[in-house]
Amino acid sequence: METAASVGFSVQRHIKGVAGRITLAGVRAQAAYVQFFAAVDRNDRDSADYSTSFRSNRYYLRIFCWALDRVIHVLFCIVVFCATSDIGNVDWKDYLDKNEGRREFQIDLALSIMNYGLSLDWDGDPAKRPDYVRGDAFTPCDCEKCFFCIHGLTSGVAHAGVKRKAVFHYQCGGRLVTKGCTEERVPLDKGTQYCRMCYRNTPSTLSKNEKRKLCFHSTMGCNQCREPICGKCWVQGYDKHQS
Repeated sequence: METAASVGFSVQRHIKGVAGRITLAGVRAQAAYVQFFAAVDRNDRDSADYSTSFRSNRYYLRIFCWALDRVIHVLFCIVVFCATSDIGNVDWKDYLDKNEGRREFQIDLALSIMNYGLSLDWDGDPAKRPDYVRGDAFTPCDCEKCFFCIHGLTSGVAHAGVKRKAVFHYQCGGRLVTKGCTEERVPLDKGTQYCRMCYRNTPSTLSKNEKRKLCFHSTMGCNQCREPICGKCWVQGYDKHQS
């Protein structure tokens, strides 16, 4: 029987006719159990926090969502292993953040799947959009990750051909906002979070986690854009103009 002596795993057992306990090499299965015995609990905890399931009386949909949660959990474990071993994309290190890493991974995974699905039917030409894509103006977005941002179909709230009266708000990252921004910082009821303006002013070569470590934190910010802005960034003032 294959043992776990090579990994230094051993057990103590009583043997008939021998006083006291003696040390024996443990089997590999026992070593694996001791190392990974909490895997099921972690799996269940992960799916409870980041489940893809939804309320439905169709049992087969719940089974499908359960299986999908298992796949996503395994994918996350693989990506984290690669990130800690310096394998693969350098941006994967952002998923090592114990607070936001798992959430960021699932969001990026969902965007990647949607981008792939859309690319099968559409090359990004607005005149050739599929029937299931809305015919109205595209919803504002500046994530730079979704299919619409990648193909230049959105540009924040300043869309081509859409005329609107707006104000340029420096503290909220140069966004054109149409209502409600004031020169007074207000509590955001979000708790202490990193300053979004500090984050945007950090070098683009850094990872998300490294950028956040360089940011000041604040519980206050813009009442319209709802972004936390520290006092140091806020005093840089407004640069208002009409668009």
